[in-house]
Amino acid sequence: MAGWIALTLWMSANSNVVQPTRFDHVRSAEAEIRNLIAEGYTRSATFRELVDAVEDRPCIVYVSTVVKLSQGMRGALLHWTGGLDELPVLRVLVTTNKLARDEAISVIAHELQHVLEAVTASPAGRVQVVAAFDRLAPTARARDVRKYETDAAVAVTMKVGEELRRAARPRTP
Repeated sequence: MAGWIALTLWMSANSNVVQPTRFDHVRSAEAEIRNLIAEGYTRSATFRELVDAVEDRPCIVYVSTVVKLSQGMRGALLHWTGGLDELPVLRVLVTTNKLARDEAISVIAHELQHVLEAVTASPAGRVQVVAAFDRLAPTARARDVRKYETDAAVAVTMKVGEELRRAARPRTP
């Protein structure tokens, strides 16, 4: 009995153990995605700031895996929203089956940056992803391309990747 108590205390004090984290606005029905989000939150200050920023916004983001995305993309914020105008639901897709764990976390961070850009650039009370990115990346519409990219999201990917490389990989209980 004393051994179990000691083990429990040691694991609860060990910062390298991934603890399940529950968020209200960043969600997934998939355990592996929830684990990636929890790990990113633990190991990367930038990832944590992104999740906290989404948590502070009036939106819900569902992150899901997909086998393949068009144009060789590793992740995507879908251009349509669901839910209510006051609490829109956005959907992020990630091709985790082709990505290393740290890369998958970086891609989720990249897409969360896009979520923040879309929510921030949209008029109050209505998130309009395409209209927001038409303003943020106007050359995409001119080329008739619906693949938007921003310098901020690219920078986030690189920064989170650096932070993950420096941070120790957590052990799972």
